[in-house]
Amino acid sequence: MPGLEKINVGFIGCGRIADLHYLGYKNDPRARLYSVCDINGALAEKRRREWGAVREHTDFHEMLNDPDLDAVEILTPNPLHEEPAVAAAEAGKHVAVQKPLAVSLDSADRMLAAAAGSGKVFRLTENYVYYPPIVLAKKLIDQGEIGDPLNIRIKFIGGARGGWEVPGRSWKWRYEELQSGRGMQTFDHGHHMWSTAWFFLGSIERVICWVDRLDGKVDCPASVMWQHREGIRYGMCEYVCAPDMYVPSKYYSADEWIEITGTRRIVQVNQCTGNISDRAAVSLYCEGKWRHFSDVDGDWASGFVGATRNFLAAVRGEEQPFLNGQQGREILKIDLTIQESARSGREVNPEELEPV
Repeated sequence: MPGLEKINVGFIGCGRIADLHYLGYKNDPRARLYSVCDINGALAEKRRREWGAVREHTDFHEMLNDPDLDAVEILTPNPLHEEPAVAAAEAGKHVAVQKPLAVSLDSADRMLAAAAGSGKVFRLTENYVYYPPIVLAKKLIDQGEIGDPLNIRIKFIGGARGGWEVPGRSWKWRYEELQSGRGMQTFDHGHHMWSTAWFFLGSIERVICWVDRLDGKVDCPASVMWQHREGIRYGMCEYVCAPDMYVPSKYYSADEWIEITGTRRIVQVNQCTGNISDRAAVSLYCEGKWRHFSDVDGDWASGFVGATRNFLAAVRGEEQPFLNGQQGREILKIDLTIQESARSGREVNPEELEPV
C-alpha cells in the first residue's frame, strides 16, 4: 500500500494460538502489533505487556474505533469469528481470520459480503499451506518430480503427553463445538488436513468417513476418504488418539505425516506439529532410493510466520492474499461435508451443502 510505512495490527483474541501469530510480527519491520483485545481483561493486559503493544481492550468494537489501527487478526474461538470479522470489514480494516473461516456457509457468506464492500484485504490464515516442508513438497510436485499425482495419505496421531500447556478454557469451547456436531479433530484440526489435501491435489468432489470416540468425548479414531475433482485422484486421512503415548512437540501433543504418490515417484512430509519421526522433514523416493531434504525448516511455527508475511504483503499490495476468502470458504465446505458424512453415514458431495 503506497505511503504505508508500518502497519498497525490488532489481535482480537489472545489465547494460546495467539503466541504463534505473534511470531510473524515480532521482527518484521513492515508492521507492529499495535493493540490486543480479549474479554479477559487480565489476559489482555498481560499480552500487551508481554508483546509491547500500545493498547489493550476488552471490547473489539472499541478497538475498531481506533483510526490508527490498520488491520486485525481474528483469533477467537471458531463460532465467534463472524461478528468481529464483519465489524472489522465495516470499519475499513484489513482482516485475517484464523481457520476455519466460520462454522457454517451462511456465516461465511455474510463475512465475505462485508469484506467485498470494504475494499480491504480479507484472508484466511491457514498455516499448513505455508509450512516449509509442505511448500517444498508442493514445489517438487509442480516441477513434475513425482509425475502425475494419484493419491494422498495423511496420518494424524495425538498423544496425551508432551507439548505445551493449553488453558482449560481453550479445551472447553472445543468440547462444546463437538456437542454441536463439529469435531475437535475432524473439523477444527481437520481444517489443516483438508487444506493440505486441497493444496496438493485440488478440489474435492465426494467424501465418506467413519468417526468414533475412544473416550466418549473426542472424535477419534476416524477414517476419512475422498475423491478429488480433477483426474483420477484419491485421498485418505487416518486419525488416532493414543491415550498413553508421549509425543515430542514444542506445540500441541500431536504430529502428522503426509505421503503423495505419483505415476513416477513418492514424496513424503515426515513431520508437522511434532517431532515423532527422526527422518528429514521431506523425502523423495526415486528408482529404489530415497533422497532426504534435511535443510528445510521443520518448525511448525514457521507456517504461521509465512502466513503473516503474505498478509502483510497483501495489505501493501505486493501479493495476492492466500488463502483468500473464497478459497477459505471452499475448505470450510469440505470440512462441513466431512461432518455431514460422519453424521449421516453416507457418501456426501460438498455441493449438497450449498445454501438454497
